[in-house]
Amino acid sequence: MVRKIIDEHKPLYLQIKEAILQQIKEKELVAGDKLLSEAQFQKSFHVSRITVRKAIDELVEEGYLTRLQGKGTFVKNQNQEMQKSLSLTQVCLDQGKKLTSEVLAVKETLVPADFTTLFGSDKSIMVERLRKVDGVAIMLEKNYLPTDFTFLHECDLSGSLYEALAKHEIEPKVKGMNQVGIKQLTDQQAALFNVQSGLSVIQHKGTVYDTKNQLVLASEELVRVDLPDLFKYYL
Repeated sequence: MVRKIIDEHKPLYLQIKEAILQQIKEKELVAGDKLLSEAQFQKSFHVSRITVRKAIDELVEEGYLTRLQGKGTFVKNQNQEMQKSLSLTQVCLDQGKKLTSEVLAVKETLVPADFTTLFGSDKSIMVERLRKVDGVAIMLEKNYLPTDFTFLHECDLSGSLYEALAKHEIEPKVKGMNQVGIKQLTDQQAALFNVQSGLSVIQHKGTVYDTKNQLVLASEELVRVDLPDLFKYYL
């Protein structure tokens, strides 16, 4: 990062904040770009880590940056159309579709290998649901959440999981990992979807964080894409 001081008479943290904002506005930094580390900012501006952190914290709170655990700090997409709700419930409402969810399991289980570095424990609360659009099974999802979310065992999860979390002051806001692949359904999975075994579906793995960069959930989803006239799925 090239040091750009807007007003050297301002507090140091504001100088750093405005330098970053200037680069965002001039598109030297664009959505998805990773910022320098706090140590690199310290060296560039000759300030303490506390000063750097204050500048970045304010930009995170104001929606310009996002922190992803274990990955770093990134420039956030400022196009609100690109920042649509993470909730499948809202996506279906936007498409004029009725979404229902069949809860298959809510239990404590081991964290899958792909997500072990994200959790502070080797265990999580797993919420497995079969989601239907206008009565047709379209998605099989497994959500893994921290074990201290014990209220999930008592919640009605046939509606929006995000709404259930919001009632306990947990607000999913930022997408983290986003991996997509193709998988063929097993016999058991095909039976849930009421389709033939071996049907190819999208396999999506992702994570969601709150505004304080705390992990809210990690998810594994199997999504049918053979019914585009019924439902359009967005990653």
